[in-house]
Amino acid sequence: MLVLCAAILLPLLAACSQNIGGEPTGWNPPVSKDGMVYVGTKNGQVKAYVDNGFEGGVRESWTFPPPAQTQIDLKGVYSTPIVVGDLVYVTAQNGFIYAINKDSGSVADGGWQRPQGQPIDLEPLVAGPAYDPKNDLVLVPSEDGKLYAYSAKSGDQAWNPFVTGDSIWSTPAVDNGIGYFGSHDRKLYAVTLNDGKELWQYETGGVIAGKPLVVDGMVIAGSFDKSLYAISIEDGTVQWTFEGDNWFWAGAVTDGTTIFAPNMDGNIYALDRNGNLLWKHDVGAAIVSSPALVPAGLVVAAKDGRIILLDTGAQDLGLQRELSNLALGDTQIKASLFAEGDSVYVGSQDNEVRRIEVKRGQVIVWCLHTEQVLCNN
Repeated sequence: MLVLCAAILLPLLAACSQNIGGEPTGWNPPVSKDGMVYVGTKNGQVKAYVDNGFEGGVRESWTFPPPAQTQIDLKGVYSTPIVVGDLVYVTAQNGFIYAINKDSGSVADGGWQRPQGQPIDLEPLVAGPAYDPKNDLVLVPSEDGKLYAYSAKSGDQAWNPFVTGDSIWSTPAVDNGIGYFGSHDRKLYAVTLNDGKELWQYETGGVIAGKPLVVDGMVIAGSFDKSLYAISIEDGTVQWTFEGDNWFWAGAVTDGTTIFAPNMDGNIYALDRNGNLLWKHDVGAAIVSSPALVPAGLVVAAKDGRIILLDTGAQDLGLQRELSNLALGDTQIKASLFAEGDSVYVGSQDNEVRRIEVKRGQVIVWCLHTEQVLCNN
């Protein structure tokens, strides 16, 4: 059963009392599309919910794997699933990618899983899948240091895996048939997706774990060497760098003009296209999840369980930039935020998922779980 939580108080403390369940083996990332919410849960399942909004509430549609299929254990999901056509694609800690029919919740109903069979000793899939519409491919980065490419519809392997020098936690950014991603070997790669060949590579001073951002002819990628890099998509040459005080773990986002880069030092850095600092704002805790843009501003998740709405146009550098600050209780947020309209979907380490409608002057929340129907504000 599910529950609807609503509040129009600022600041607001909102929490659901019961968990989706399981051990801490993932980050509980949600994605929303066409009135449905799909969550890769920490207890090794994918759950689909019908989202009827803040008035109508939410209800569970299906769970994968179903209870009868006890031999399937995803072991947890770290990165956001993607929805393409009739399928939901999820990478799991057990080393498999699943293409699940979004209506039935089955891989047997037009879906697939890869690799086929029951291979042993698979490396975990920490990064999320990415879709290439030009070649109709799903890209799968692996802890084994390889990038795999499968036909989105059939699951057939498109080309031999692209090999890097270490683990890949970076979800690829796809633009015009090129995939951009980082590796633990400290390099940013550009790969042509029609054939899986390297276009260029650029080496930084640290691990690249976040999803790159493609903007204005550049790939923006953060590194564990505390620097943010802007690399030309044409030839892989560096255009500019910007240094923070800690790792750039989560991927940056842009409104088309300004680049917003989260850092483990707790700051969001707002940069122009030339890498000049426009402003920065300290949320008071490390930032592991990618932020999200909504019409009201920039939504940032602090690792300590707070959701902060920032005014992206304010000229001052003080606390006036914060339009709201929502504490989720005794939990952490590590999964990337997912935005749709005025709403942001948040998966947290207490095994819960919240939809937060963020507008200036008000915050409305629902939270969902599969157990007891209780919600405390």
